[in-house]
Amino acid sequence: MRRRSLAGGLMLPYVASRARAAAWPDKPLRLMTPGSAGGNPDILCRILAQRLGEVLGQPVVVENRPGASGIIGTEAVFNAPPDGYTLLFGYNQLMTLNKLLFRRLPYEPDRFTRVSLVSDTPFVMLVPASLGVATVPEFVALAKQRPGSIAWGTTGPGSFAHLCGELLMRDAGIQMLHVPHRVTPRNELIAGQIQLAIEPTALAITLTRGPEARVRALAVLGRQPEPELPGVPLMRDYYPNIIAYAFHGIWGPPGMALEAVAALSHDMVGLAGDPWVTAHFRPLATRFIAQGPAALEQAMRDDLVLWEKVVRERGISLD
Repeated sequence: MRRRSLAGGLMLPYVASRARAAAWPDKPLRLMTPGSAGGNPDILCRILAQRLGEVLGQPVVVENRPGASGIIGTEAVFNAPPDGYTLLFGYNQLMTLNKLLFRRLPYEPDRFTRVSLVSDTPFVMLVPASLGVATVPEFVALAKQRPGSIAWGTTGPGSFAHLCGELLMRDAGIQMLHVPHRVTPRNELIAGQIQLAIEPTALAITLTRGPEARVRALAVLGRQPEPELPGVPLMRDYYPNIIAYAFHGIWGPPGMALEAVAALSHDMVGLAGDPWVTAHFRPLATRFIAQGPAALEQAMRDDLVLWEKVVRERGISLD
């Protein structure tokens, strides 16, 4: 099977070495993202789909299926034929957090076929510069002086930012006022109408860039420092249990054909370190990992361990 080159005549740095015992894939694949066009997951999905189509020798068509916080699109893949031609480009909210937050879901996360861990994106603790704090200990001290009056904005109950704030309150021993919004409260943060937001790294970089920036980054909640946020410490330096990041992965319907799982995961692992994908993920402050089913399973397990106790202790439910 001939591998096509990328635009501009660049030859592919990765050529699949596996022998295909059968014809999979012999037609286009559908990679569903359960969100709207233009969001970070959608952009990442389209970058990956372009490169993966080059490797597989078949088009990978991205389909947006938004609604109900991603549940509608996830359910559609859950009920799709398990032939390997319909896949989910999802994230941990769909597979681990929703399992904890909802008593009933129209899909069963444990039954999805794990295919590949794709990437991870750390979140960042942000405060308005007008708040007058420059470190996590200073923020915590202020919150203890003003219990319940520090307003922290999120995109709503059960969102990743909401859970991160609950985790911070638990481990730091503080009380804050949760202020849910329909969209990311970046404008309210800039204006100082809220005193805390916990946002993906890409947005944090945008809001804190330049000497006139009105937002300050206090800590990165990931496992490693963020090169685009030099000098910003890790939250785990202060609270070892707070290591929180979103991860993206590829899942298939329950009982997905073993040939398709093996072939696709093999090609995804082969893309690890791919310079084209890495370069396109970098502006979104997302680390391209490209690991197999076992890594995706482990990421899901780690996520459940982190959040299950928080959700139960804080009494968080979306039912």
